[in-house]
Amino acid sequence: MKKKKSWLILFLAVLLIFILEACSSSGGNKPKSSQQSSSSSRVSAKESSSSSSSNATKKDVKMEEMQRVGSDDYGYIDIPKKWVKFTDVNGGDSIQYTDGSGYNIVTMNAYTKEKAKIQEREEFTAQTIANRIYYNWQNNKNVNRVWGSKGAVAGNEAYQVNIIMKSGQYLVSWIFKKDEKVYLIALEGNRETLIKLPPYIEKTWSLRK
Repeated sequence: MKKKKSWLILFLAVLLIFILEACSSSGGNKPKSSQQSSSSSRVSAKESSSSSSSNATKKDVKMEEMQRVGSDDYGYIDIPKKWVKFTDVNGGDSIQYTDGSGYNIVTMNAYTKEKAKIQEREEFTAQTIANRIYYNWQNNKNVNRVWGSKGAVAGNEAYQVNIIMKSGQYLVSWIFKKDEKVYLIALEGNRETLIKLPPYIEKTWSLRK
């Protein structure tokens, strides 16, 4: 079976590069607060929350055998039992599962303030991480469309970065903060997967297994 390109691996690699660049440039000009508020508006500009679309599709989500996956560090979610653990050589410390296609993939990670390399004038918020993700995808030549929205994951306000690749592949990432960590859950795949899986992710995430 030929594995298709995993854009989430690229996405995580780009996020890491962005963090390292932010760290190395800390001695230079730091972003002004007005710049931060401007970038913040990009992610939160479209607040036509995906929860409405999720509610519309819940009736189409068939019950099936589920499994609880994740870790104490990243939290846990329910996904179909047939999905298997997936490890990409460039996946870093993320936890990943696929339906076996290598195309439909869910990725989990979490960031402390130290891991995210937050600078002196930056706030350690979900929106800060979401802005980083948004702007890096915005400049990707393989992206057809990228937009921000807001939703919720297990009652936690979440910023979403939604992407449609030129190849037709869909990606969505949820970024939310709980206690001292910013959590990231990302899903990539075909349209059917991006309709079916989000309700599971948004409703079942928890720090408890």
